[in-house]
Amino acid sequence: MRLAICLLLLLLSLSALAQDVKVTVDTSEVPELAQWGEQAKALVETWHPKIAELLKSDGYKPPMELKLVFKKDMKGVAFASGRTITIAADWVKAHPDDLGMVVHELTHLIQSYPPSREGWLVEGIADHIRFIHFEPQTKLTLRNPKTASYRDSYRTAAMFLAWVEKTYDPDLVIKLNQALRSRSYKPEIFKDLTSKTLDELWTEFVEAQRS
Repeated sequence: MRLAICLLLLLLSLSALAQDVKVTVDTSEVPELAQWGEQAKALVETWHPKIAELLKSDGYKPPMELKLVFKKDMKGVAFASGRTITIAADWVKAHPDDLGMVVHELTHLIQSYPPSREGWLVEGIADHIRFIHFEPQTKLTLRNPKTASYRDSYRTAAMFLAWVEKTYDPDLVIKLNQALRSRSYKPEIFKDLTSKTLDELWTEFVEAQRS
């Protein structure tokens, strides 16, 4: 009974947070994507509180008014800036099932980190949210263990972070998120948390993938 009550309270809490999130969609350049835009909006409303919880830190509140803008002649996939996710219409038309990229960009809006030289880690955390939490069914592999590096960011860094979490510290990403947000991140944090340097962890991770 207590568990059921706790779950109910959690669901109600998440629902309240979702209601506070205001998402507007601009498909004026590509009205044929209006339905897809509404699907993306619902996804943002559902996953905003989940990602905010996964990347919470003391005194921080993520942006609650967001915008999705679809561009007709934009190259690439999508990018996040301020409180807006800008999405390439051609990519959506060619990959209508790629809602994961919306989660990746939404994570960037919630991260809201100050400028950092650790782009690999910022992107790695965003893909960690996408592939470990939103798309856990996706099988991630290293294309070439001999040349790969955690600095390849994105999926490679996401795999690496997930392995370090599982092997050494289940709260690793939470702690890295806090450090990036507070401008206190240094590579030495990996040794503080795991007793091994970043490069030592990477070497061990690559060996684990080969076994």
